[in-house]
Amino acid sequence: MFLSEPGRTNYDFQFSLFGFPVRVHPAFFILPLLLGQGFVRGSDVNAGIGLVLVAAIFFVSILVHELGHALAFRFYGQPARIVLYWMGGLAIPDSGGPWSSRRSGSLTSNQQIVISFAGPLFGFLLAGLLVGIVLALGGGVRFVNVFYIPIPIPILKGTVLATSASAFLVFVAGIILNILLNLLNLVPIYPLDGGQIARQIMVQLDRFNGVRNSVILSIASAVLIAVLCLKAEETFMAVFFGFMAFTNYQSLQQTRGPRW
Repeated sequence: MFLSEPGRTNYDFQFSLFGFPVRVHPAFFILPLLLGQGFVRGSDVNAGIGLVLVAAIFFVSILVHELGHALAFRFYGQPARIVLYWMGGLAIPDSGGPWSSRRSGSLTSNQQIVISFAGPLFGFLLAGLLVGIVLALGGGVRFVNVFYIPIPIPILKGTVLATSASAFLVFVAGIILNILLNLLNLVPIYPLDGGQIARQIMVQLDRFNGVRNSVILSIASAVLIAVLCLKAEETFMAVFFGFMAFTNYQSLQQTRGPRW
């Protein structure tokens, strides 16, 4: 999500996935603990177990998102590594390595657009997989507006999971997180994926003013989302997008021509 890699700690968890080095910063689990309370509240799942389940769903969801970016990097001959940290994750291109067929920084604008879109695409596919599992089990879905967006909520009645509150929590949280977070990630706010896509497109259309125009669009979009979050009484998200509007405004003061 953000472009600055966090420093290493003695408590990092590291492993490899499909040949990609993955590092999990211990602060990664702050956000799922904050968001998880909304999913657990009102459910029949024990609060502690529920938070663990939501944290696990969040971990898989962000990992799949970043895997989409990393696979797109690899497709274009650029090796990458994945870092999960306190506000999401990063897929970071590396130079050299067994998958390298180009030097770092040589990707074209269109290739960078594809790479930026690949993360949300994988998130949507994961949400679709969860919906598909529910339907394959004989269940159904109903649509509920979440942040003004219609989201399919699973109906497990008549399935082998009908009496499992934990299973219902897993499917609900997995579907909502993977649809909502990836849709928000496509909003043209820098440095979200949508903001990076908008920047590449605007620079293609106007080489001199493209970056500045993308920052202006980013500020307007962040303010709009912050206002909508306030109306929905989602204070944390309102503050988050308000902060992004502020940081983009700071960037606007430094933007002159095609220097980025």
